[in-house]
Amino acid sequence: MGPGSRIFKRLGRAMLAPAGYDVGMDAAVRALLTESLNHSPSLAPLPLGVREAMLANSELRSLRGGDTLLDRGQKADALFLLQSGSLGVFSETKPGSLRLLTVLGPGETIGEASILIGQPQSHTVRALRDCTLLRIPAEDFERAITQDPAITLAVARSAAQRLLAASQTSSQGGPRCFALLPFNAAVDPHAVAHELARAMAAYGKVLTIDALQGQGKGPEWFDTRERENRFVLYVADTAQASWRATCIRQCDQPLLLAPATAPAEPWPDPACHSQQDALHRPRHLLLLGAPGQKPLRGRAGAWLRQFREQPVWHHVRGRADYERLARRLSGHDTGLVLSGGGARGFAHVGVVRALRALGRPIDQIGGTSIGGIVAAGVACEWADDELLAHMHDAFVAGHPLRDLTVPLIAATRGARTTRLLRSAFGERDIEDLALPFFCVSSNLSSGCAEAHCGGPLWLWLRASAAIPGILPPLLHQGAVHVDGAVMNNLPIDIMHQHCGGPITAVDISGDDALGAAFDAIALPRLPTLTWRWLHGHRWPSLFSILVRAAMVHSETASAQHRNLATHLLSPPHEGIGLLDWHHFQRAAEAGYRHTMTYFEQKPEASDCRGHL
Repeated sequence: MGPGSRIFKRLGRAMLAPAGYDVGMDAAVRALLTESLNHSPSLAPLPLGVREAMLANSELRSLRGGDTLLDRGQKADALFLLQSGSLGVFSETKPGSLRLLTVLGPGETIGEASILIGQPQSHTVRALRDCTLLRIPAEDFERAITQDPAITLAVARSAAQRLLAASQTSSQGGPRCFALLPFNAAVDPHAVAHELARAMAAYGKVLTIDALQGQGKGPEWFDTRERENRFVLYVADTAQASWRATCIRQCDQPLLLAPATAPAEPWPDPACHSQQDALHRPRHLLLLGAPGQKPLRGRAGAWLRQFREQPVWHHVRGRADYERLARRLSGHDTGLVLSGGGARGFAHVGVVRALRALGRPIDQIGGTSIGGIVAAGVACEWADDELLAHMHDAFVAGHPLRDLTVPLIAATRGARTTRLLRSAFGERDIEDLALPFFCVSSNLSSGCAEAHCGGPLWLWLRASAAIPGILPPLLHQGAVHVDGAVMNNLPIDIMHQHCGGPITAVDISGDDALGAAFDAIALPRLPTLTWRWLHGHRWPSLFSILVRAAMVHSETASAQHRNLATHLLSPPHEGIGLLDWHHFQRAAEAGYRHTMTYFEQKPEASDCRGHL
């Protein structure tokens, strides 16, 4: 049990006292709060005697979820040390609209920057859930840090370091408390809590609290439970609205439990309808199905449309899904990113086979062009043989580029490619995939790369693979979409925004430089061209020029994105051209062998996130 737990065991109901409660009245409480100050990064540089003196006029304050602690433009009149709960730091994007920048957890301080520079707050700070804070008057803090220039410098440096860290991440320590909110009485939240607690136990001690245990308890009881455990699952297992509201107020993230087969209806908790309603806490919709059941077509979309802003959704059907969810909630989920690269993309099939053989989970997946197509097959839960067979049918036996046409827009009509994609993936939406998935297209209308996380799967795969000049662009709602490789061929940056754990990236685009064995400034007439072609003087083909031209622009971005990968795989592809589909077996085998060798030589301790 940490010092924070002892503090609140001794304080008891005093946490609910109005502002002005004098913590100095109790010597034991004073000593415990001093110990809490000792663990504060901002206050640790102060001498022990100075920290103790600061408690003379300090008091405990309570905030309910949604309450504002400091407004933007307000000058802080005190330093606040967060004891329990979580605070959100917001910027104002436009009048009345706030964007969450970072989340502060217990042990963090608020207000010292405003006090140090004598300027108003640059951001708004609100309680994301019920909080308790120690308020230290600004004059006491200023008196303490101005006693010695070295102390002032140390405190200022600590504050600057924390501000820098806050600007680079959206969370300080990650979520710890989750509310399990069943949609109706047909959902058993205890069964879900049991499976989730078992899966999350791999990442820390888990406590489940239901109405029988928690109803009627005060903030100090909840704080003690939360400090004694790494994770707390609050189970809304009663029809009483008061307990359900308590679960929502106490959690860092609500988990919305919905039966996948039931008709979608509006969610019963208004506090979960939108991002703003949820106080900018991430919401997770769990679509509960039977073990082994494939996600039902259209059900996820129907449920998601019940919210003003979509929550994150998960298809939960059995043990593997609970383990994947536990990794996601605890920040240990793994991502796989697959680049574009034409026929070399069959190496992705081999990489996936190797990762499965090594027992390395794939929790989220995404890619560009051929990488997006292979990733979609993985998200469909295709087995190794099934994945290879589908790719062979589509790209080798299917001859997707054989519907040549008058090249007014592209060399092919695109109808054959579209038909092959619809045949392989059917009419499922991205929301119906078992794994979180995205593919990337280049929006020539906006000039930006777009990540597609919802909508018809075949449609956005068709956009992601539309090599300019070879396949016609996808025209959709006034926008022109072409191959994602034009702008982002290795979208690790997109995965980095959503994945909390290690990211494996597979780059098959390297060494694509087109060579020329002789000099020429113009094509000769057809008879001469034919003669030279037969004698080995061959110009690069139209298709290879267009494919290379489509990919070369994004190489600089890909070089930067590689630094974000935990594991970067580059399977060898010598002798395999971008359109050499007949080398599918060799490319797949190369991807498999390369991945097996890489991880046999790579220690597990290297599973950490990369950085720009």
